[in-house]
Amino acid sequence: MKYITNIALTVICGRYITITELLRMTHKGDWEMSFKKTLSGVAKALAVCAILAGTYMSVNKAEAGKDTMVIAIGGLPQGIDLDKHVSPTTWSMGAQVIEDGMSWEWVDFPFKTGDGWDPSTIPGFKYPDYFGKQKLVPGIIEKCELSADGKKAVYHLRKGVISPWGNEFTADDVLWRIKRGKATGAINNFLEFLLNLPGQTINPPESGGYTKIDDHTVEVTSSAGMPLGCKRFTNYYDAFLDSTEVMKHATEEDPWADKWVATNGGGFGAYKITEWAPGKRVVMESNENYWRGAPEIKKIIYLVVPESANRVALLQQGKVHMAEGLTPDEILALDSSDKARGVAVRGNQSMWVVINNTLPPYDNVKVRQAINHLIDREAIAGQIYHGMMNVWQGVMPSTYPGYDKWLKYDYNIEKAKALLAEAGYADGFDAEFAFSAAEASQESIAILLQSAFKAAGINLTLKKLPVAAHSDLIMSKKASLGLWTDMPIQPDINYALKLVWPTGALVNYHNFSDEKVDATLAKCEGVVDPKARIDCHAGIQEHIHDLAPLGWIGEQYFAVGLSRAVSGFRWYTTQYYHVHEMSIAD
Repeated sequence: MKYITNIALTVICGRYITITELLRMTHKGDWEMSFKKTLSGVAKALAVCAILAGTYMSVNKAEAGKDTMVIAIGGLPQGIDLDKHVSPTTWSMGAQVIEDGMSWEWVDFPFKTGDGWDPSTIPGFKYPDYFGKQKLVPGIIEKCELSADGKKAVYHLRKGVISPWGNEFTADDVLWRIKRGKATGAINNFLEFLLNLPGQTINPPESGGYTKIDDHTVEVTSSAGMPLGCKRFTNYYDAFLDSTEVMKHATEEDPWADKWVATNGGGFGAYKITEWAPGKRVVMESNENYWRGAPEIKKIIYLVVPESANRVALLQQGKVHMAEGLTPDEILALDSSDKARGVAVRGNQSMWVVINNTLPPYDNVKVRQAINHLIDREAIAGQIYHGMMNVWQGVMPSTYPGYDKWLKYDYNIEKAKALLAEAGYADGFDAEFAFSAAEASQESIAILLQSAFKAAGINLTLKKLPVAAHSDLIMSKKASLGLWTDMPIQPDINYALKLVWPTGALVNYHNFSDEKVDATLAKCEGVVDPKARIDCHAGIQEHIHDLAPLGWIGEQYFAVGLSRAVSGFRWYTTQYYHVHEMSIAD
């Protein structure tokens, strides 16, 4: 027997998996493996399971109970400093330690996908009405007042908000946060640009600024309109830190305590980090001073489990309460489990192929258009995601006001070949393609793209990277090709477009630059009237689409595996989920 394919079932880690799955778990080369190597792979998998069993059983015995939630993740992010770090794992972990300023009112939003998957049947499923009907809900910002011309906003801070370190949230924390962003060139600093707030790079200092009125009141003024001046606090990256505690960890070499914030968060949220063990786990303990009341769940353990199959096994064994980064197949398979269920909800996430517009051959628009014709979106959405993804047909989330539907790039290898020939690459070229090891679905997409690209003469070398390494590569704007998932978390047309498309934009990891795009977005940023604001952007989405600055794929649902003992799960487009809202049954 020279080669093994999908034969025989074996029990690994408490679940039945195929030999094919074992090959995927244990071998990184050619799928055709000798029988001897296959047996070796099985042995390795069994050894891994033994280690997992010992490790996680001990965790389970020592720390199980309704007051401790264990969440399995694929890997740790670079950190959870929201001024510095961007990744889905950063957001899900950061949501537990960083508190909302304000949030959106949530309304029922039932819908069905083409194959009948209906997230609205999930208990507690909610979806925000993005089309102007929803209201702002107070958080640690109790009230915000915006002038009619949008040039002045007054923030009223909630009194009695206490951090895990015993310090009260005040106006000084707000002003310190702004100063930190300015000093470090942080994401928060770029948010000022996105929201058209004072201090952004396009406005001189005299255009406005922040003023402390008293300990719980801050006034912001600008010569330009600030349509999102109050809505900013629903934004993940505009959350506030306990400046008193953070600055205790500042040094001469690290004046803003970046290292400490990366692994501690430093916010006013429901939890604080008590352990950060790279490659192993992160432990959070409840903030008993939390302004909404001490959380029922007292401890959160984020457990690093690199293989999604192992995360599923632990979930089915009752050793973890939640598993992130599962494949759609794994989510659907949980329907038959008596211990766990799959949860998938539509939101504002989009997946695309990063194409570096400044590197040859990708600086040629015809090459980028060819790449778009090599993406079989229907196959990805249907065969890999099983309906838990919508084909992405625009340049911003389809759930946002002002969205224009454009998708001129059908899956067509012959069109791609013709465009490559016109661009001078009739014989194709070699390329590297980066994707995250934490999401098994990304590997499936990468393999599918590799096959399609090869048919057109483009030879892809797949580069599977750990979470942090993958994020670092994409965010450095040095990747040539790769997969990325992101979302503009403010339901506003100008914000959604400015996040990704202007020259030098925060999420412009593709190095796209176009004068018409820059001019349009700058012209429209201060328009306050909602309809006029949308009308101001007329035509720019199609223009971007024609230039093919990235490879459109789809809008995938946010999906987790969840223990049936867990209740109160709610997904937020800005913060994923909050453990303090959940409970665990005995």
